[in-house]
Amino acid sequence: MNILLLLDADRVAAGRFRVGGARARHVREVLGLCVGDRLRAGLLDGPVGRAKIVAVGEAEIVLDVDLAGPPPAPSGVDLVLAMPRPKMLRRLLPQIAAMGIDSLVLLRTWRVAKPYLSAHILQPAVYRPLLHEGLMQGRSTREPQVRVESLFRPYVEDRVAQEFAGARCIVAHPAAPTPLDAAGLHGTARVALAIGPEGGLLPFEVELLAAAGFLPVTMGERTLRVDTAAVALLAQIDVLRRRGAAAE
Repeated sequence: MNILLLLDADRVAAGRFRVGGARARHVREVLGLCVGDRLRAGLLDGPVGRAKIVAVGEAEIVLDVDLAGPPPAPSGVDLVLAMPRPKMLRRLLPQIAAMGIDSLVLLRTWRVAKPYLSAHILQPAVYRPLLHEGLMQGRSTREPQVRVESLFRPYVEDRVAQEFAGARCIVAHPAAPTPLDAAGLHGTARVALAIGPEGGLLPFEVELLAAAGFLPVTMGERTLRVDTAAVALLAQIDVLRRRGAAAE
């Protein structure tokens, strides 16, 4: 935990918050903080600042918080991800939230099993705490927006171009002729990244995405697991955008 994420429901008075559950345990048992200690804190989808611990109990901690810093800026990166196996998605959500994305579209492609779309992990009460875990790791308060698209063709043909208008859209495809670093990921440009399922996207799926403006790109010859590929691609995109920003 590199920032304590506060929720509106935690507020008990102006500038005072009461936090329980896993967050309080982490502060007490992992960080080893006690009354009088200070730590970074931020309000979900809001500003950041510092918190001072004023009381510690077995089930909760109480903090006086000064949220004087501005909210983190949007990352400018959106992720379109073929719905992975629920266990993999559970592992992946904290990681992609920590890496920084503005939105996550979970898409059913041909190789995605239909039961995945009714998995328990897709309930907000289940996936949001996992996103919050990643935000606290990545020192952010900006929660990615998540939605599920169950029909590949209507989504790609009818809505995706408008949804990502103005973005540099790329789709990860190991056999693509264009390397990722030649995709024109400028420093200030919004990026929409599409990643297929285990086993990859079918050729017609890649063609439909390409027709909607997604450039097929590759990181190299190795075929990676979805959770590895997602983190690796987001990391490389961040490096390329930072390099582009420095050159502008």
